[in-house]
Formats: sequence, structure tokens, C-alpha cells
Amino acid sequence: MTTRVWGQSTEKKLKWVTLSAKYLPGALTVMRNSFIINESVCKAIGLAQSDKATRQFENLVRLIAEDGVSVVAIEMESDTVVGAALNKIQVKGDPNCAGFLDNQMKAPDLDPAYKELLNFMIQMENKVDIFEHYGVTKLLDHMFLSTHIDYYERGIAHGLVAATVAMARALQRGEDVAVPISDNKYPWKNISTPPVQAVISLFTSPISQKIGKSLGWNEMYIVRYDQLFYRGESYASKLDKNCQTTVYMSIKIDN
Repeated sequence: MTTRVWGQSTEKKLKWVTLSAKYLPGALTVMRNSFIINESVCKAIGLAQSDKATRQFENLVRLIAEDGVSVVAIEMESDTVVGAALNKIQVKGDPNCAGFLDNQMKAPDLDPAYKELLNFMIQMENKVDIFEHYGVTKLLDHMFLSTHIDYYERGIAHGLVAATVAMARALQRGEDVAVPISDNKYPWKNISTPPVQAVISLFTSPISQKIGKSLGWNEMYIVRYDQLFYRGESYASKLDKNCQTTVYMSIKIDN
């Protein structure tokens, strides 16, 4: 199966492509060395301080990747993953899709920090029924966004979000752009990939929120970090002063 190239940087040094099995180890490395250390909620709850939480988060990333609709940024000269967007399809009424995070919460022996991350995501996404809001039945959930720490301020995250929206538009047109990570776990092996009608995300930093706004996403719900607590301390107490909110954002896909 051909892997779609969603874009290239103007100097032709970076490209954004659908995540494949080849690049999954690199995507996991970016998540391990950047996301769980620097992402606002992970930082607030100290997820990186627990090896168990880290392992459970990486297993979650692998599960999400199996949907075949994630995106990575590649440095072309070295063929190295320098950014990743982990995306998963939600289908209204399908517990394996729309209830994905709820199912993960039922797993035994969850690390407290990892469980807090799952709970945060579930609570935020429950604030607004996007299916009802847009009158749709299929969504692309842009779940995790991260850039390699050595490649900040190069437009990589912007490219990943833009590529995710481009993928959603292609899926809505019925194009075969999903890429199986493993045949035995690929959910669309015997059925067509769902034609998603909107994209959602929890943008947890000023940078990602700015990207969403620049690409025409809509603000659905905002929560302040001084209103969220873990082990008796507010999220805000662990974060920089300029990082104060998570914004639940969405964009309807109109081809």
C-alpha cells in the first residue's frame, strides 16, 4: 500500500506522511522523549516519573496507531521521525471506537498517573457531544501531538495538524489512505475505512491552541489548569505561567 505524503517543507527537508510500521518505533521515541516529558497534562501529573505509567502510555500509543490514520513528520535526509500525531477514528455507537478510552480505563492495575491522563481526556471530551453538535456519526480524534525536542520552532506541529485535517478530508472522500501497522490488528481489514466528518482534539498548550486557531478550528470548551487537581495539587502549580488552559477544539470536514 502506498503511503500518502501530505506535505513537504518549503526547503524540502521535512515531509509529513501517514504513519507506517517502519516509522512506529520513531514515533514511540518522540512520544517517550518529548510528549510525556513536556506535554502540559503529562508534566502536571508527573507521568514521566513512573516507568509503569510510561509503559502503559506507550501501549496506548501502539493501540491508537493500529487504526492506520496517524501522521509523522520525517527529516528527509536522515529518514528520522521528528514529530508525530496519533489519531483514532470514533464511530458513534461503536464501543470499540467511540468508547475507546472508557475501555482503557477498565484495564487492571493502571498506574495512578496514567489513569489520571485517561480520566482527564474522557472528562474533557464528555463536555461536548461533538456527534450531536455537528450532526455527524464519524470523527477523527487527533489524540496526541508531539515534536522531537531538537526540532522545535520549525513548523512541524503545524504540519502535523494540517496533515491530520487533510487525511480526514481524504477519508471523507472515500480515499484509501489508512495504512495498516499490523494486518492482524487492523480494524478496517474487511470493511471500508469510515468517512470521517469532523476532527477533534484537546489542545493543551498555547502553541497547539494557536495552531488550531490558525487552521480554522472551533473552540468547544475551555478548562483552566488551576481548576484541575492531582494528588492535592493543581495542574497549574506544576506548569509555567503562560500555560493555563486546555482548549477542546474541533473542525467539521466539508469537501
